[in-house]
Amino acid sequence: MAFTFPDDISPDLYPLAWLLGKWRGYGILTYGEDVPEQAVYQEMSFEHDGGPYLKQTITIWTVDSTKSENLDFEMSGAEGASKITPAQVWSTETSYWRPVGQYKPEAPEAASGPVTPITNLEIISADPAGHAAVWEGAVQGPRIELATTSVQRSEFSAELERMTRMYGLVNSELMWTQDMDAFGRKEFKTYASGRLSRVEDEAQQEPEMGAALGERADEPSAK
Repeated sequence: MAFTFPDDISPDLYPLAWLLGKWRGYGILTYGEDVPEQAVYQEMSFEHDGGPYLKQTITIWTVDSTKSENLDFEMSGAEGASKITPAQVWSTETSYWRPVGQYKPEAPEAASGPVTPITNLEIISADPAGHAAVWEGAVQGPRIELATTSVQRSEFSAELERMTRMYGLVNSELMWTQDMDAFGRKEFKTYASGRLSRVEDEAQQEPEMGAALGERADEPSAK
């Protein structure tokens, strides 16, 4: 199904319009000894209310290995998600994306066509694990790069110093990755990655949660 722009979207959001909707898929969590490498189930949504900003939500679940199949990481986000069963919520986050200006970069000498403008972004994010962050970055076509300019945390939350994220649309799939410096390790390394497919049918049945839903994971989470 081809993506179409909503009639009531703010023109400021045109560079981000390809994100709109709900996405579902799978990914990997890993962060040294603090977060053992594991497959995870993911959902991400981007919404607008007519204003010049997007609301993003991200939810990541651990996987019930007794009810899941092995993943082939070449499969689509939708196919991968269909083979694994979420067990418990690992992290969730809400953020607001705001475009704050656009410019056209200089065209390379070998360029034969128009150069895609770059739109600057400001983002505010928060999660229930006690973190709030300000991000800056840019979108150019189907590629987004972001980095935190400040991260605040509550007294009892895990240490979290800085984060970067990249998003890209590849063959209609939303790919993303996050690097961070956390847990007092003073190492900037990959924490999360994902491959998600657009959910075309909003009435599509939600995933059945595993029996562990409601329990808390033993591993620390920065999100």
